[in-house]
Amino acid sequence: MAPKLMLVFLSIFFCCMIFSQWSWNMTGYAQEQGKINSLSSTIVNLQLRDIQVGESPTGLIYVKGTAINNSTFDTRDVKVLVELFDLNNSTVSETSRFITPASSTFKPGYERDFYFFVSANNVDHYKITAEGEKTP
Repeated sequence: MAPKLMLVFLSIFFCCMIFSQWSWNMTGYAQEQGKINSLSSTIVNLQLRDIQVGESPTGLIYVKGTAINNSTFDTRDVKVLVELFDLNNSTVSETSRFITPASSTFKPGYERDFYFFVSANNVDHYKITAEGEKTP
């Protein structure tokens, strides 16, 4: 009985040694640590021009205008953010729409027209902004 017990003990011991060696070697493959980019440092607010908001014949709210990259940065993933409010300043609807193609560069001075619909009722006033992400 003792030799079998000794064999089990040695097997467990060697497994532990191999596992601890493997775990120790894996730490050598970890990536270097660095600073996380925060979204606030990569988001660029863009200028809007010729904004129009109104009710369409189908009862939807249309949002129309032009976004302009008035910054000094190349941007991508440009989107328009729309907040619609009622008379009591309560939010009726919030939405955003990307207005540039994926992976495209929206360079300083570029302009992009947009026109889309939002489903909402009892809209009194609105807040519309545009933003893009700085390209690295």
